[in-house]
Amino acid sequence: MTFFLLVSNLLSAQNVTVTQDTTSFNGEVTSSDWIDHGLTIGINFSHYLYGEVDYYKSYIWEAGGFPTLSTTMNYGLEFSYLDNLILAPKIQGRVHAYFFNASLAALCYSNLKNDFAIKLRPELGLGLWNIDINYGYNIGVYKENFNKANKHVIALRYYIGLHRKHLNQYDRNGNKKPKN
Repeated sequence: MTFFLLVSNLLSAQNVTVTQDTTSFNGEVTSSDWIDHGLTIGINFSHYLYGEVDYYKSYIWEAGGFPTLSTTMNYGLEFSYLDNLILAPKIQGRVHAYFFNASLAALCYSNLKNDFAIKLRPELGLGLWNIDINYGYNIGVYKENFNKANKHVIALRYYIGLHRKHLNQYDRNGNKKPKN
C-alpha cells in the first residue's frame, strides 16, 4: 500500500509533457489533467460472492483526448450475506496506465460477531473508461475464526463519476495553457 501511495505522490508532482501534437498544429490543447470524485459499484466472486460500494478520488492525465495514466484511492465496503451478514471495510490504492491497472487493498472481513480476518489483496487487471475487470489474491495477515473470504478473486467494477475538477491544459510542447 505504501508503494502505491508513494507512486501516486511522485506521479502527481510531475509535469505532463507531450512531444507530439495529436489534435492540431497551432498550439491548441493536446493534453490535460483533472481530478474525479465518485462512487464505485462492483462484484467480487470466486467461491463466495461479494458486492462492493466505494467512494473514489482519481487524479487523471490525458493526452490526445484519451486518459493515459491515473492514480486512484478507494475507500469503501465489501459485503455479502452467506449464513449471516459479512462486512469488509477496505482502503485501496490503484495505478491505471492505458488499459492496464494494478492495485493493493487492505480489508477487514467480519461477520459482526467475534470472527474476523485481515487481508491484503494485490490485483492486476484491464480497464477501459469506467469499467475494470481484475484478478486479485487475498493474502491473510491475521485471522480469528473467519473462513468465508475468497482466496482468488475476480472483481468487476463500474466507476460512477460525480464531480470533476479540471486542473491544467497543455499545448503540444508541454507548456501550460492559461486558464480562460
